[in-house]
Amino acid sequence: MPLLTAAGLRTDVRAAESVIRRRTGVDPRPWLRLPFGSGENDPLLATRLDALGYLHIGWDVDVAEWRARQSTRRVAEGIMQGVMARGDGAIVLLHTWPDPVPGALATLVPHLRDAGVTFVRLDELAA
Repeated sequence: MPLLTAAGLRTDVRAAESVIRRRTGVDPRPWLRLPFGSGENDPLLATRLDALGYLHIGWDVDVAEWRARQSTRRVAEGIMQGVMARGDGAIVLLHTWPDPVPGALATLVPHLRDAGVTFVRLDELAA
């Protein structure tokens, strides 16, 4: 993202926004995750995103569940350890395609709740 010109960034972000709106019926603004977190500390990029109505949201826990041969158990354990280590406000990075994610979340969410974790929307966390 930081390698894009202002026009390139605008085109890329608006194209993604259009697909998200069309597929979900939801406006994704103001939240945006920069691919790989690339440019998250770049003030110029932050200014350009702000002009488009977006704010980059990073993550605290990344278990690389997208890697080949990740087991449901390993993904669940990694998330549990990361969330408990980070504490309040932990944001977990997950992708939609890996097979282990649904199973990991099905077993993990009750364990996290039992440990006192509450789940909130991003706008509640940012407040």
